[in-house]
Amino acid sequence: MRTTKSVLLLLSALLLTVLPSPAFADSGHKTYQYLLGVDPLCSLAPNACPDVSSAPNGDMVAVAGMGTFDIRSMTATGGGTFVHKMADGTIRASGTWQATQLLAFHSFGSGSVQGLPSNFQGGLALIQVTLKVHDTPVFNAVLKVGCELGNPPGGWHEGIELTVLGAGINFNEKISGFTLFILQ
Repeated sequence: MRTTKSVLLLLSALLLTVLPSPAFADSGHKTYQYLLGVDPLCSLAPNACPDVSSAPNGDMVAVAGMGTFDIRSMTATGGGTFVHKMADGTIRASGTWQATQLLAFHSFGSGSVQGLPSNFQGGLALIQVTLKVHDTPVFNAVLKVGCELGNPPGGWHEGIELTVLGAGINFNEKISGFTLFILQ
């Protein structure tokens, strides 16, 4: 995240007091917790929660949630909520999402570069999810979660993208929101 050092230190203090004690893993350990647009990230900035992206037609999606993934077994757990608004602000759909599989993860390295605990990690995760409306599965989608900690490639921006499979809509323009990966 490109914020001031004091905000980063605040994030560190908040997460260390709210989350269970982090386990500093050996180099073979590959399980991560992910947070997107949820507490304790919400206290960092007015637009930290939820994560918002837009589609080329002007529609927007707001996503919040959390879970875990393991890069050895390519499994993912967790979920959260979403709200899809049309360009005029009318809610088109809302409901929940559930992680079904980790498709890929690329680490950008430790947040220690930004003065945060070494288990706070930057990276890019692709997670297959199921979108549900009224608890009924409606669409499969790919949730792209990116965190700018560590050493991200140039031009990368914090946030999420959501590609809804079979619906022909791709929320690929990051608008706002904070994300975080925590090495377990």
